[in-house]
Amino acid sequence: RGQPYPDELDQNENSIVSQFSPEWKRTFNVWFSYADGSTARTHAIQVALRSYRPTYLHFWQTKSFWHDTKIVDDDIDIHSFEEMEAVPAIEATDVEDYHAKLVIEEMKAFRQEFLGVLTG
Repeated sequence: RGQPYPDELDQNENSIVSQFSPEWKRTFNVWFSYADGSTARTHAIQVALRSYRPTYLHFWQTKSFWHDTKIVDDDIDIHSFEEMEAVPAIEATDVEDYHAKLVIEEMKAFRQEFLGVLTG
C-alpha cells in the first residue's frame, strides 16, 4: 500500500513508463491461483503482484485436479483483489478505524471471559 502504480511514476520523455498508456489497468488482467503454501510465500507473491490488482482463484479442493486431471468449477473460489489483499499485523493500540476498535474490544472481553471460565 502507498506505492505508486506504474503509470503514476515520474514520466520523463526517456522513461520506459512514458511509452505506455495510463489505460493499461483497464486492459491488463492478472489472475493469481493458489491451493496451498505458507502464509509468507503467499504474501510475498501478493505483494509482488499488488500493482496489477490480481483476481484470486482459490483451489480449495484439489482432489479432482490431481486425481482426475480435470478442473471442476465447484472446486474454485474466485475473489477480487479487494477481498484478498492482506496487510501485516499491527498493534491493536495503533488501529484507527472505529469499527475495528469495537471488534478488538469485543475480542478482548470474550478472551477474558473465556479465560475466567477455564480457570474457574
